[in-house]
Amino acid sequence: MVDLLETSISSIRVTVDEHLEISFPVRFGSRNYEKIWSFTVGLRHSSMFEMNTTDEISLDPSNWNDLRLLGHQIMDNMIDYTRDIRLRPPWRPIPLAIKQTILNSDFPLQGQSPWEVYDEICSTFLPYNVGNIHPFFWGHVYGAGSTIGALAEFITGTVNTMSWGGQQSSIYLERKVLSWLKQLIGFPNDETSSGILVSGTSVATIIALAVARKKFHERNMIIYCSKDTHSCITRAANLLNINKENIVYVSTNEQRQMDLQALEACIDPNACGFIVGSAGTVGTGAIDDLQGLADLCARRPNDLWFHVDGAIGAVACCSKRLRPLFIGLERADSIAFDLHKWLSVPYECGCILVRDGQLHQSTFAQPAVSYLTLMDGGYTPSKGEYFFSDYGLELSRNTKAIKVWMTLKTYGFERFGRIMEQNVDQALYFARLIEQHSDQFELLAKIANVIKDLKY
Repeated sequence: MVDLLETSISSIRVTVDEHLEISFPVRFGSRNYEKIWSFTVGLRHSSMFEMNTTDEISLDPSNWNDLRLLGHQIMDNMIDYTRDIRLRPPWRPIPLAIKQTILNSDFPLQGQSPWEVYDEICSTFLPYNVGNIHPFFWGHVYGAGSTIGALAEFITGTVNTMSWGGQQSSIYLERKVLSWLKQLIGFPNDETSSGILVSGTSVATIIALAVARKKFHERNMIIYCSKDTHSCITRAANLLNINKENIVYVSTNEQRQMDLQALEACIDPNACGFIVGSAGTVGTGAIDDLQGLADLCARRPNDLWFHVDGAIGAVACCSKRLRPLFIGLERADSIAFDLHKWLSVPYECGCILVRDGQLHQSTFAQPAVSYLTLMDGGYTPSKGEYFFSDYGLELSRNTKAIKVWMTLKTYGFERFGRIMEQNVDQALYFARLIEQHSDQFELLAKIANVIKDLKY
């Protein structure tokens, strides 16, 4: 007898006239049979198959033309919103009345007109944002997004595919995007290395730390980083049950770089180490001596893991002028960086690249459950196919590759490089203005990058 609960269905063929015919491969236990089993069920005399399709409940609109009108209205409004951004202030406070309107809204037991819902968004959400898409927003290292990225998000949301693996084009788009990013950074661009798109550098750091711990077989591992390193390092350590006593903060030099001599002096020879180099700290934009860190880790490859936090700066490799600042980045064991900052991909999107792809996969891969059994043909992946669920925390993951792919294909890395150089020039100009008014302002860190810190 065939246990249908243990049956993997990779393809279904349905024909309906007087009978319903369903064809699919059947799996007995752990064995797959290529033979197609066909079951024919009489419909005419079986009330269990009777259905009045006119009473079907769905989320389809009652009027497709009305939805089309709303879609065109939203599209026109969003294009105008972006085009006219300079006519509005970068940020405005949320009035108390608007806060109360949002927080006091009724529980939506019954639905309402999508036009009314959109009107509420226009009045409560659109005017009161952080303002990071505004050209005059200089407060933080937020990305500005792009019009093409926004359109890509609409496509992604419409298709609503779940990119864990399988025979779907989103998997191949993500693999290609990762290949481009490896090539950009100078990382090994072959099957020996691996990567995955994630929500951001915080999640990417968790993945990198987990892979390193796997390599060291859960030996005592100490994390070495500068005091300016992003808090995601500490958060990742906490989540992976690494004691805070195992995080060593290394002193920095005048350029806010991690002091290599101080690092060497504090490395425990009897423990393995996770060395964090920064390719642009979030506070000052400081770039550690990545080449020096790579050399240090290369002397003890079985005990030291070289990780780079490139949340801001890794993608600066787009610029020929800025790239020399990041020499050594390509030698890292793992690199975590954001695409939603300097590459202007809509939030949220980050990436983790790992030099040892096999180690990366073995850290997260789990034995396949029955409904994910590998089979040849149909949607379910065949053996040898790429499962992104084997490289990260999630099985149910949205498709981030479309917005990255469309953004990079539309604008190109070279254009992003010119924009980054322009941003750095703007920051340097701002620094000169501060120095010209030294009686009122103090420049806290003289670093040639896009971040400037000052004190009034």
